[in-house]
Amino acid sequence: MDFLYTLQNLRNPVLDAVMTFFTYFGDEILVIGILCATYWCINKKLAYKVCFTYFISGLMVQGLKIVFRVERPWIRDSRLVPSDAALDGATGYSFPSGHTQGSTGLFSTLAFHFKRTWGYIVFFLIIALVMLSRMYLGYHTPWDVLVAFGITFVVSIIVNYVFENFVSTPATRVIVFVLTELISAALIGLTFYVVLTGKSTEELAMDCFKAAGAGLGFGLAWFIEDKYIRYNPRSISSVWGQILKFIIGIGVTLGLKQGLKILGFTLFPDGAIIINIVRYFIVVIWIVAIYPLLIKKITNSR
Repeated sequence: MDFLYTLQNLRNPVLDAVMTFFTYFGDEILVIGILCATYWCINKKLAYKVCFTYFISGLMVQGLKIVFRVERPWIRDSRLVPSDAALDGATGYSFPSGHTQGSTGLFSTLAFHFKRTWGYIVFFLIIALVMLSRMYLGYHTPWDVLVAFGITFVVSIIVNYVFENFVSTPATRVIVFVLTELISAALIGLTFYVVLTGKSTEELAMDCFKAAGAGLGFGLAWFIEDKYIRYNPRSISSVWGQILKFIIGIGVTLGLKQGLKILGFTLFPDGAIIINIVRYFIVVIWIVAIYPLLIKKITNSR
């Protein structure tokens, strides 16, 4: 905590702006946006590496959050005052850091993919700045960010190795699908248990339910796409066509994410847990399977 207190004393408008800028490199919206652009328009194999790293490490980090239930630094130490700059993104528990997990999942995978010195320097510098920003703004401790980085970095190495050395077969496809669904379902069950026994509140546990819903959606969508759709991100060759494809896709993604939330809470005001599981499930299904299928149908009909 003393380290966070030291960083807090260094705060000034310029550093606040810089650190707020870099903290968004671990934000869910930015990570998903880059992931969608890569998957829909550039390189499906690379996008799947990011997906598996992001979702697997996300399930692990959220599992640790609900098991240890570590409060945010300012709750544990009254000397600490969190910055208001990006406080709305500091949801749930503190340990481990979700922003660190998200940025590490994305940028370490990109570094391993390009295998260039500049890539390792740039991408890991971004991760380091995200980690520093989370501590500078008062949202996480060094232990929070280091554990999240370590877990995600190891997952990234394993995913990259598997994708480069193993071939997808019907058997491996089923195994990966079943394991993804079981892990996601286990996280839902564990989080429900913790909430129902009064060890946590719905609000603090909500990120776990969201991650589990996304994990369920990804496992199913990946299985369907890999077996039946086999989408080609280069099916549209023109640059403007690719840009339009991304704009439409990301627009619908954001619309679904927010629209399902509004619709769900309108119909079921007390159903926050189920609403968030279902909406994250549907959004990921849309990104990974439904939209690629629509693009394939449209391009094949020309």
